Amino acid sequence: MKKLFTISILLLSIGCASNTVKTEPLEPVEPAEHVEQTESKEPVEPKEPSEGTMPEMPVMPTIPGVQIPEMTQIPDKTESQKGKDISIHQIVKTACGQCQFGMTEKAGCDLAVRIDGKSYFVDGTNIHEHGDAHADDGFCEVIRSASVEGKIIEGRFKSESFTLIK
Repeated sequence: MKKLFTISILLLSIGCASNTVKTEPLEPVEPAEHVEQTESKEPVEPKEPSEGTMPEMPVMPTIPGVQIPEMTQIPDKTESQKGKDISIHQIVKTACGQCQFGMTEKAGCDLAVRIDGKSYFVDGTNIHEHGDAHADDGFCEVIRSASVEGKIIEGRFKSESFTLIK
């Protein structure tokens, strides 16, 4: 009886495996471009920004279900450092402001330093305390390096320490 049961199970499984299964064709799925879209605006031609301002960002189309984080606000113009105290302790380029750095705020020859690409007249020491300004190695003839400490106050470098580097 056990053999008959095993043969029956075997025939049943072979019979099921040999039947072909008919399937209905799947309904066509709409391509992604037929999915509902939000209206997108035409691209905006960029305008030339005025000097010192950031160009405007174009309006980006929205995508359903996607959140775009807001950008932090960046000021249109940066404030001038004039009027703000900035402490300096570094090696800088130094020379005659008028002869070497092209500073025109005052006439004559005056000691100046260049910090981060900007030139400042120096208070607390002067051009004559560091040798002959018109000698071959003087401030009116060459740009030198100096180790300085001080502050930039109202557009001038207020020197607390000024040491020329040979």
